[in-house]
Amino acid sequence: MRQHRKLFELKNTAKDKLEGKYGVTIRLFLLNMLITGVVHLIINSVGSNTINSIYSMTGSSSAATGMSFIFDALLLLADIILGVMNAGISFYFLKVACGESFLVKDLFYGYKTDSKKILLISGAVVLCQTLCLGPFQYLCGTYLRTREEKWLLYALAAAAIGLCIYVPVSLGIAMSFYLALDFPQSTGREILIRCWHIMKGQRGRLFCLELSFLPLMFLCILSFGIGFLWLMPYMQMTYTYFFLDLMTPEKTA
Repeated sequence: MRQHRKLFELKNTAKDKLEGKYGVTIRLFLLNMLITGVVHLIINSVGSNTINSIYSMTGSSSAATGMSFIFDALLLLADIILGVMNAGISFYFLKVACGESFLVKDLFYGYKTDSKKILLISGAVVLCQTLCLGPFQYLCGTYLRTREEKWLLYALAAAAIGLCIYVPVSLGIAMSFYLALDFPQSTGREILIRCWHIMKGQRGRLFCLELSFLPLMFLCILSFGIGFLWLMPYMQMTYTYFFLDLMTPEKTA
């Protein structure tokens, strides 16, 4: 009979494995955040200037709104492309967990091997988040512009509905990047389906694992976000051991 390890055991193992390795793992996440931040800054800056120019030249709010949607689509596309780095992060932490040599350049592993499959998985993850949480963000923006309370109520309702859909779906495909590395012969669609089936009965366990990090997240906020530089590697390492345990649970008598 096989039995999965307790969540606190996974967290303790992750903590022990990261001892002496936080420096390089922090650099990995800093590089990821830097690239993502620069790309978002460029698109937002160009978009804002373009929209303002169009509005000043035409005086048409509909033209400016249409251009805004175009740049929103560019941001979405950028997030999908940048999401490929999640495969590199998964690859990096799997190497750490397995005691293999690892480098910061592993962050770009997903772009070098079967990138179409990784792009499909990244697209599924990003679109899931956008479709479920996008309406809430749009309605919040509308409320901030109009200050009409009805839009705030709509935003709260959209958040409740969106989260009810997003949480189980995102948990169901959370291990997709790891599986893509474990089953290189499978297509992106097959990986997503396989992950959904593997996570049946395990989504609640993963959800509890994520909730267990909330106290540390609160402390990181109190540290003006600096603590997240240590928390993110710790969380990712724990997720890596969750995946390894999911695929090869311990034998019991």
